[in-house]
Amino acid sequence: MMPLYRLFIVAILWVFTSQIAFAKWDEERDVTTNGKDELVYYYKTNDLGQKLVLDKYVKRLIFIQPDRLYKRTIRLIKIDGYSIEVMSDPFSRFPEQTAITFENKDEVLKKLFLSKKIEVFVRYNRDEAVSVFQIK
Repeated sequence: MMPLYRLFIVAILWVFTSQIAFAKWDEERDVTTNGKDELVYYYKTNDLGQKLVLDKYVKRLIFIQPDRLYKRTIRLIKIDGYSIEVMSDPFSRFPEQTAITFENKDEVLKKLFLSKKIEVFVRYNRDEAVSVFQIK
């Protein structure tokens, strides 16, 4: 009986701490095309108007930049100074959006939820830029 009680307490503490982690990100709700399910996406916007969306359903990041003129590639992100090599894939129907995927999805998602600063290294043809997102 005692181990079940401990498991219950751990589960309650996990729920409270996960809500605190989610609270750092802004929240956006969307309804699926069939209208039955409501999806929750977490995002952050920086001073340049760029947006970083955390898609926990597909386990990826989506980098959104308002300019549609430049094709961009993202090969590296830093989460609180820790470098992670990533792959990027632009959306064909939405040229301002680029999907960022990574190898160890669960570990990286956990780091993203708990992070304070995310740096995205973006390459536009030959030019490189760093987009910084502060998470409070």
